[in-house]
Amino acid sequence: MVRNAKPEDAATYASWLKDATHINLVDHGVYGYPTTQTLVVEHKEQPQLINSFHAVIVMEALAPRPGLSALREAWALNELFEKIKEKARAAGVKEIMFGCKDKRLEKFIKERGFEKLSFPVFRYKL
Repeated sequence: MVRNAKPEDAATYASWLKDATHINLVDHGVYGYPTTQTLVVEHKEQPQLINSFHAVIVMEALAPRPGLSALREAWALNELFEKIKEKARAAGVKEIMFGCKDKRLEKFIKERGFEKLSFPVFRYKL
């Protein structure tokens, strides 16, 4: 059975997270996000696994106008990032993801506060 976590699960969750630091990538900041929810998997009414999840916005592939100048592209990206941040805030979303393989663009987005993840990210499509 899977159920929503209760306040009394918090100490167990914190302890189990600490014990599993060799296999997890815990980010304690996400537990304060408005969209974070925590689930407990039970067997015979005993917790077996606890996990939290939260909503993120994932930016898809960019489509700049062919021949667009670097200056105009930078302006357009700034406009885009500001609007996406606005929409994220309105939805209570605290993280924006963006896949990028363009080294020139990578430098630009890092300058605007994006961080490059150093671990594999997996996707599951429903």
